[in-house]
Amino acid sequence: YLKKMELGDFLQKNNIRHTFMEHDDTSTSRIAAAAAGISLHDIVKSILFKTDNGFVLVLIRADCNVDWKKLGKLTNSKKARLATPDEVLDVTGYPVGAVPPIGLKDKVKTFIDKGVTMNEAWAGGGATNRLVRLSVADIREYSRAETVEVSS
Repeated sequence: YLKKMELGDFLQKNNIRHTFMEHDDTSTSRIAAAAAGISLHDIVKSILFKTDNGFVLVLIRADCNVDWKKLGKLTNSKKARLATPDEVLDVTGYPVGAVPPIGLKDKVKTFIDKGVTMNEAWAGGGATNRLVRLSVADIREYSRAETVEVSS
């Protein structure tokens, strides 16, 4: 509940239009899409990676996968891996499966895949039973994401 308030406070403070949706479990994109009756295409995943040069957050449509070679080139990194659950919580302030694309605890280098072209998207809502709907323009602005080609 605390994380919902923190994310909600961030969204309200910045006058970001949003809608929360709660379901029993939204911890993975597939579960969230089924629970909410939405397409994977309408969900933006927030995935934290640990690279040779620190952490990077990748925002990508849920029906796409991160291309490891492209990620390595973008981060000038030979070794990139998914962040551990403890690292995700420490860096973002949210548990795996709940990470929103904006309003994170720490500033982290963020990439948004060029395939994220919809006007609005559902994303992690700060808890593993909550999604948040945001405009992609707000996601781009408040995440300070660099638009890249990182999907396979």
